[in-house]
Amino acid sequence: MNFRLIYNTNKIGCDYMCMIENRKKNYLFSFLLSFFFTSLFNAQNTAPTCIGNWGPPIVNQTFGQGNATNQWYGPLSTYAPGASTSTIFVGAAGPGGNLNDGYSGLVKNPAVQQGNFRWRDSADHTGNTNGLMLLINAPSTAATVFFEYVMNNLCPNTTLKLSIWVLNVNGSWTCPNSYQFPNLTLRAVDPATGNVLGTSVTGNIPIDPNWKEYSIIFNNTSSSSVKLQVINNSVGNGCGNDIAIDDITVSPCIPSSILAAPSASTSLCPDQNSTVTFMANLTGSSYSPAEYQWQYSSDSGTTWIDQGTPSTNPNYTFDSNGKAPGTYLVRFKVGPQGSSLNSQCNAISRNETVVIRTPPKVNDTTLESCFIEGNPASALFNLNNANVTSETGVTKKYYPSPTDAMNSTNEIMNPLSYNAPNGVVYVKVFNVYGCYSISKVTLTVLAPVYSNILKDKIICIEDKTTLDAGPGFDGYEWSTGETTQSIRNVGVGTYWVKLKTGDCIAIQHVKVYASEQPVIKNIDISNNTVTIHAEGGTKPYKYSMDNITWQDSNVFLNVARGEGRVYVQDLYACEPNEVKITVLNLMNVITPNGDGINDVIDYSALGIKNNLAMNIYDRYGNSVYNLDKSRGYRWDGTFGGKKVPTGTYWYSLSWNNKNNTSFKFSGWILVKNRE
Repeated sequence: MNFRLIYNTNKIGCDYMCMIENRKKNYLFSFLLSFFFTSLFNAQNTAPTCIGNWGPPIVNQTFGQGNATNQWYGPLSTYAPGASTSTIFVGAAGPGGNLNDGYSGLVKNPAVQQGNFRWRDSADHTGNTNGLMLLINAPSTAATVFFEYVMNNLCPNTTLKLSIWVLNVNGSWTCPNSYQFPNLTLRAVDPATGNVLGTSVTGNIPIDPNWKEYSIIFNNTSSSSVKLQVINNSVGNGCGNDIAIDDITVSPCIPSSILAAPSASTSLCPDQNSTVTFMANLTGSSYSPAEYQWQYSSDSGTTWIDQGTPSTNPNYTFDSNGKAPGTYLVRFKVGPQGSSLNSQCNAISRNETVVIRTPPKVNDTTLESCFIEGNPASALFNLNNANVTSETGVTKKYYPSPTDAMNSTNEIMNPLSYNAPNGVVYVKVFNVYGCYSISKVTLTVLAPVYSNILKDKIICIEDKTTLDAGPGFDGYEWSTGETTQSIRNVGVGTYWVKLKTGDCIAIQHVKVYASEQPVIKNIDISNNTVTIHAEGGTKPYKYSMDNITWQDSNVFLNVARGEGRVYVQDLYACEPNEVKITVLNLMNVITPNGDGINDVIDYSALGIKNNLAMNIYDRYGNSVYNLDKSRGYRWDGTFGGKKVPTGTYWYSLSWNNKNNTSFKFSGWILVKNRE
């Protein structure tokens, strides 16, 4: 309600005096009406209580911004969509004078209305440069809804606080004698049904240069739209009742504490069924029931990925399986059931951090170890020497199969001395976070490496030889104590050498055998031909009758009658085996006629020979006579007491020497019998 001052030093106009008088009559009515509305509200409406905290505004109507030039702005729907007024909105053209009762307009400062009213010089409440407010010269009638603002897409079933900032634009200078205070009722209405959701009364808005906040707290039940109505309680056309409004906000009641509480460590490992369960913990929640939408982010909160669909289950299990190592944020949105996905409705928990650790970097490798002496197909492996990772601070466990490694079964308990043939084992490598990787270790038994030139030798028992292990080894150690590749002046015996290849040592045994001497088994002497038969030793044999000249043939021709020696050597040419022989000078013609000359064959001189035997055969090979000791080794040319016919007969003479060498002497005998 505005009034006009007429400055006249002689009189004050009647219109002013009449207006003052009329206002006096209305003061009492205005006070009683205000008291009535306040009492009615308190008696019939109990505002719900927010047991949590008021969340960030989901509606924030600032009435927009102007510019540095213009003073009045419009239309209202452009700067404040959803807002309307029953007053006369002057728009960008302005009022063309004073802003009279029942008029309104968008301005940057109430002081734009000067003239006779001199309203307060004040910026808008929002604080924006050239920010606007709605300036209203309130109507003088009671219960008049002079401003409405419709808000959509709100959260159903939510306790809301609708706030509006109001400034009494009159100063103490405006009505020095009497003043009509602005007094408003704020009402929240369901625009679909017209049901009143909540009301509040401002009471007299004081003369104060500061903006005042007035609020309605209500529950919008199932409605997602609310209409704010501002109602005039100050009745009459007295001096005053001029206001500016700004910054209409709606804030939901949210829990005072919204935590995603982990049930265990949030340091996890990838792809190892490592999980942690979070539980929503709400303090001061008015949601009944609450609905949760869990989310995680792998990019520091830039992008959030919904986990499943909204539900009333307050628990969520974060699983590292299939997720890359890194830092993840976990949170949940919460709101009344059916509205958790509406950004206007939900509250968001504090972020919790889950770290999926990087498992150890491992590599497959090969581990070699020297054979076990006596079991060259196996080796003792120190599995800790397998270079499967370059990372420090790791722990290793060993298993015979990948399944055992995965399931931690059948662990190898003696990794420092693991007896195994060629094959594989699996290493499970853990880092300090308990994350693991599995690598394969191929076990290779380093077989003994022997000399392929060091062989057993055969030498003459009186000789010496050289044993050579050959080149290519990293070290030598002989049973003689020598450490050279070869050893000299080695006699008959058994020797060994340790041959080092890398870290492995193979023991190779070698024997030096005495050559087996050939033995002259028998000697055939036929007239002047000597044939030697030998055995044993190593062929081929060589033969000699003077130990100087040697021949390959075992037959000697034209051997002089009398005593002699024969010699035999084998391949190794050791000290020869010699045998003494006799080429007999036997009479081979007899004339058994009794004249005492050549009547008999007499071999009695050979009676000293061992096993001496002599047989005489006719030309058909029939035995004619057997000379033996009982017959004195003599034959007189008879057979069965009768003289044999004249002719040539054959004899065979044999004996053994002390070395059991067999001698055989053969020849012919001419018998001339004269009848």
